[in-house]
Amino acid sequence: MLIISSLMILSGCVNNDMSDLQGYVQKTKATYKGKVKHLPEFITHPPYAYNARDIRDPFKPVVDIEVFSGPYRGPRPDEARPREPLEDFSLDSLRMVGTLAQKESEWILIKDPDGLLHRVSIGHYMGKNYGRVTAINEEYVLLLELVSDGKGGWEERKASIALKE
Repeated sequence: MLIISSLMILSGCVNNDMSDLQGYVQKTKATYKGKVKHLPEFITHPPYAYNARDIRDPFKPVVDIEVFSGPYRGPRPDEARPREPLEDFSLDSLRMVGTLAQKESEWILIKDPDGLLHRVSIGHYMGKNYGRVTAINEEYVLLLELVSDGKGGWEERKASIALKE
């Protein structure tokens, strides 16, 4: 009974008249008479023989790395000293907002990203690269940072923070 009823239902879906589909195809062919462009001719070049005997090996460093005999004698960060609060922030996130002076003492006011004010003088450290304050001015503060040179040593680099108004 189930088979007979499903055959009757399916027989109702069969329609052999496809004149509307054939008319649509003919109409589309009549309106779009485009041509496919031919592929461009590919120009073949003679093969290039790469001979690298006379040039530098690209996988070796450009500058010869010096081999040090003995212990490293250049500048290095003092790992034994306690870290200061402003060393947790990068220099570009710190803002100089003012200066203070009392007799012979001078300080600058630095605002950290959390909005806290810090009083800093010459010899204090700030920034992630062991930046030590070397000079204070009413308009800026100068620092001397220690940055890795990539050869196992350290090199000094000057940095500054200007007063933000």
